[in-house]
Amino acid sequence: GVDTLVPVLNALPGASDIPLTNAKGAFSRSLAEYALCAMLHFNKQIPRLQANRASKTWEKFTMGELYGQTVGFIGFGDIAQTTARLCKAFGMRILAFRNTRGASGADLADEVYYADDAPEGSGKLEVFRKSDYVICSLPGGKGTFHACGAAEFAAMKASGVFISMGRGSCVDEVSLADALNKKKIAGAALDVFETEPLPADAAVWGCENLLLSPHNADLTETYMKQTWEVFVDKLAEYSSPGFTGFT
Repeated sequence: GVDTLVPVLNALPGASDIPLTNAKGAFSRSLAEYALCAMLHFNKQIPRLQANRASKTWEKFTMGELYGQTVGFIGFGDIAQTTARLCKAFGMRILAFRNTRGASGADLADEVYYADDAPEGSGKLEVFRKSDYVICSLPGGKGTFHACGAAEFAAMKASGVFISMGRGSCVDEVSLADALNKKKIAGAALDVFETEPLPADAAVWGCENLLLSPHNADLTETYMKQTWEVFVDKLAEYSSPGFTGFT
């Protein structure tokens, strides 16, 4: 992410002349798979199945389906759009909350809400209210700090599941832990955290209805290969005649 790099670059002489880009697209596929894994984990009640196996309990309960359910995206960049395509294959309804009007990918969503919708913040809350699953893939920065907090979790369905795989600073973990522990929402999956490694006294450690991974959802066997391929493409773009900035 560029959120930690930008302050360092801005302090350098001639900072405004340094072209800056990122590895957009390199890890979208693996993160999309993680999101589907998280949704299925709760939809198919995997913890319940595991507990029943451990206790040798034969409980033939009604199984859920992703088909027909609504997934809402907070941030609708490349990661979210790649995830949305997989969700479409499962027959899910897509809601998107984003900043930029006219940006690519709007055709993937059944409904799109924007940050400048009046009143301010109403679009984001609508996504939280209407969705069975909410996926946050926002970048870090002042503008997205704790973008998912107490008000957003309070708006969710009691059966709703929250998934975070963008930047940990976008989520108020204390408010999320409160919502989980009080069963205000059904579950959550977190791959990113405000402080990493996650401190032993972090509130989310004690949440039973939480799927937690140590920021490794995109750490696949092809991680370096994918990163290198993006770097080579960006270098070619930078070296091309008439370069005026990264697309």
